Amino acid sequence: MGAVEDITKRRWEVWEAGGIPTVTRRAFKDATTFPTGPVYVAYASSALEATNVEAVIQSADPPHMGLVPEAGVIHAIWDALLNAENPLLVCGPDIGAAGAEEEILALAERLALPVATGIFDYASFPRTIPTMRGVETLSEERYDVVCCVGYRQNTRGNATDLRFRDAGTIIGIGHDPAQLGNTFPLDVAVWGNVRQTLAALNASWKESDARLPHLERRAAALRSRGAERVRQLHDEAMGHASDKPIHPNYLAQVAGRVLPEGTMVVSESFRNADHLMPFGFDKRQWRLVRTFGASLGHGIGAAVGAQLGAPDRPVVCSIGDGAVMYSASGFWTMARYGLPILTVVWNNLNYQTVRTNFHTFGGEMAKQKKYPEVYLGDPEIDFVMLAKAQGIEGTTVREPQAIEAALRRGVDAIRAGEPYLLDIRVATVGTGADSTWHQRFKLRD
Repeated sequence: MGAVEDITKRRWEVWEAGGIPTVTRRAFKDATTFPTGPVYVAYASSALEATNVEAVIQSADPPHMGLVPEAGVIHAIWDALLNAENPLLVCGPDIGAAGAEEEILALAERLALPVATGIFDYASFPRTIPTMRGVETLSEERYDVVCCVGYRQNTRGNATDLRFRDAGTIIGIGHDPAQLGNTFPLDVAVWGNVRQTLAALNASWKESDARLPHLERRAAALRSRGAERVRQLHDEAMGHASDKPIHPNYLAQVAGRVLPEGTMVVSESFRNADHLMPFGFDKRQWRLVRTFGASLGHGIGAAVGAQLGAPDRPVVCSIGDGAVMYSASGFWTMARYGLPILTVVWNNLNYQTVRTNFHTFGGEMAKQKKYPEVYLGDPEIDFVMLAKAQGIEGTTVREPQAIEAALRRGVDAIRAGEPYLLDIRVATVGTGADSTWHQRFKLRD
């Protein structure tokens, strides 16, 4: 372990000094959209803003490429996961893209691996499986092995990217070489087919492994913690059953219970709670469509595309009120072509994502709790009227006890082949949520 620990220590010294490993692009420059050349160097924003910093950019082990990496690499990954005392499996969207759902479930269940997902990757592992730790709920404990499968790291170079700094061994497996070691360093990087790589790992399993004492202990602990996590999420949501405005967690709880099996959710909700809904891998569970970035405007158009591409699935467009205003003309398209899409507007009278970014940046806006151009009240937008003007019926929901009936009305509409919209007033949660400040002036008297 001495050599591994020494490599890990030097790896993080480079990271903290502001350096990001150099990635040689010769072998795969045509497979990426990054600038091409013999060498491409990327820096975190925090490194660019730092002053008086010196660092040595050390060369790293290049990604192991191929349909399946060589046997020695598979053995090293399997050995690390099998013998880990405190491992973590981090799942991302490459799993779904590769059709590797069965393989990732087998790996997690056989080795009793606790699982976490990224903030926008919450459909990359079933939420109700006992091993699931939740969305970005990574503790500060020291993991001895972290294995990231198809996980697309936060690329903003902030502190959350360094969360694995105390891990003994970090492994990355994915389709995109630009995401391997992009914001935290990897000891083993596998660039290749996720399904084939997972299948090769699972082929290393022996029935006798199930009787290893540390795996039995880990499995029992995960079952207990998983059941408790599901119970806590349910109780927390139901604790908001009487809140006005409606709490997003309660809306998600009711929607997860009422909307049909196999629902496809096209999400453009960055600060709401659709991550609490029953996404998974089974045909009866829900599927998710969303972007990897944090830009606004795709949701309504993406919902149209999803319905055309999967006409046999119920399609729900889960969208914030601010995001609607980027592409509301898509309602006319739904009406013109009779596309049965249920649009749920999580209406908190705010561009809460923008407000959160303002608050996180700090400065005078955060000090004064004055965030310009993010409050969408005064006047409030009537989304039911906006939809009706383009040919779509809808309902406004302001009372928590009215959510279930409204959702069922929406489901009946899309089953009848018609689009429908629900304008649901939800509480503003997150940083700066209590501020309704906005500039009060008129350009004309």
